[in-house]
Amino acid sequence: MIDIHAHLCFPEFDGDREEVVEKCKKELSAVIVSSARYEEGLKVLSLAERHPGFLFPTLGFHPTEGTEFEKTLKLIRSNSGRIVGIGEVGLDYHWEKDEKKRRLQRERFSKFIELAEKLSKPLVIHSWDAESECYEMVKDSSTEVVFHCFSGRRELAKQIVSRGFYISISTMVLFSKNIRKIVKDLPLDKLLLETDSPFLSPDRAKDPRNYPWNIKLSAEKIAEIKGITKEEVLENAKRNAMRVFDLKIE
Repeated sequence: MIDIHAHLCFPEFDGDREEVVEKCKKELSAVIVSSARYEEGLKVLSLAERHPGFLFPTLGFHPTEGTEFEKTLKLIRSNSGRIVGIGEVGLDYHWEKDEKKRRLQRERFSKFIELAEKLSKPLVIHSWDAESECYEMVKDSSTEVVFHCFSGRRELAKQIVSRGFYISISTMVLFSKNIRKIVKDLPLDKLLLETDSPFLSPDRAKDPRNYPWNIKLSAEKIAEIKGITKEEVLENAKRNAMRVFDLKIE
């Protein structure tokens, strides 16, 4: 199993981060540790360095919450040999309604697209309520593209995979009818799995945190929807992750 998007350097894991990583090692083949802020990116690089061959870093800038944009660009350039992708980056029209600020988001996103092409790195996209615009901005891109935690329209999802891009299904599939509809159409060779840990816990009443090993719960639901085995889902998602992010693992 490979979780392609987990924020293990969020404060929610400050008390037991190493213990969580050790449990991940017992259940998964790899975890891609994502960042969305400059300071988080520094922590991600350090954490991945302590767990080579298992934790793989991506560096990014959240469109509404990211800090120090230019420093994040510089951090990506200076660590291009260490990272497996650029992200999460993109647009967020759910939280941002001001058109001037949305325009700034688009300007910054364009720079990340250019950088991903220049460095030949996959682009991991945050696209909440801006899925169509994100797609329009990357549809002619030469790099690999992953729509992280996709929750857009079913028809757009079909366009995305027809273009050759990937859709990452989060644990939202356990409680979202829309995501289940997307999964029904999603070809296995364009499927990736993620938890977006510590967010999107499958059972917030029991534990408010999500964990990378919960992708197996998503795989079970996807298997049920598609009428295949959980093992088929996990194996295809793992193969896709290794290809997209050029992971060197067992």
